[in-house]
Amino acid sequence: MHILERSVNGFDARLVIGPIQVGGLLSAALFGCLSCQSYVYFSRFTNDHFALKAAVSAVFFIQLGHFVCIISTLWTMTVSTYGDPSQLQVLPLPADLAIPLSAFTAFIVQSFYAFRLWRLSEKKFLPILCATISVVAQISTLILSPRAFHMTDLTVFEDSHILLITLSFVARATCDLITTAAITWSLYQKRVSNFENAMTMIDRLIYWTIETGLATSLMAIIVAVLFLVLKQNFVWFGVWLMLPNVVGNSLLASLNRRLLLGETRNASRGDAQSRSSGIVSTTI
Repeated sequence: MHILERSVNGFDARLVIGPIQVGGLLSAALFGCLSCQSYVYFSRFTNDHFALKAAVSAVFFIQLGHFVCIISTLWTMTVSTYGDPSQLQVLPLPADLAIPLSAFTAFIVQSFYAFRLWRLSEKKFLPILCATISVVAQISTLILSPRAFHMTDLTVFEDSHILLITLSFVARATCDLITTAAITWSLYQKRVSNFENAMTMIDRLIYWTIETGLATSLMAIIVAVLFLVLKQNFVWFGVWLMLPNVVGNSLLASLNRRLLLGETRNASRGDAQSRSSGIVSTTI
């Protein structure tokens, strides 16, 4: 049995239930991290702009709904359909609901990074390009979402929508890679300074930008590759379940890391303090 057939005779729980169970549990753990980071953010950054607070709130509540969908999906696949593998020809309804939820999380976070790029570079081309690519990915996912509710066979659905699904994953990864590279370059250009503390702070921002940006883009690339290579089973879907929580955590990590810059800014004096504070303000 070298390929997965959605039938009782060819059913292999390791390739169907296993990846979703592992991915769902890891996603739940990541949501716990997101909840902790959200608490830290709202308790420590009370003076942030309302729009930024609204974006963080939206990500948290969307991911809360995503978490509920994951738990319901695991229940359906491991309890409700136990002993009847034929019902796994299609994704459970909660899994279908998770598709648009994950898309909205990614769109909000990518919009934030596009805005951050505009603030740092003070140029419009790359931010608009990133926003456009993100919109393309969002539209692709929103087109797929209602069709997923009416699928009768997952394999047929994947084959008939392979271009849209691949476009969504590739567009997300491309947007993250361009944004990460552009923000890193913009920060590097601001690195010219005679003050060691300001240089140290910029170096930290560059490192953190690369760290969070590569995490999200690599996850999207991995999902795309697994989908194209192993779309006959649920391995790619199990990894995809973790993607929106990785994206949400990258946003909160970028915002909360300002706490770690406090010591550097406090150690700065005069023009160094003014310069470092200005750089931080343009990254949020």
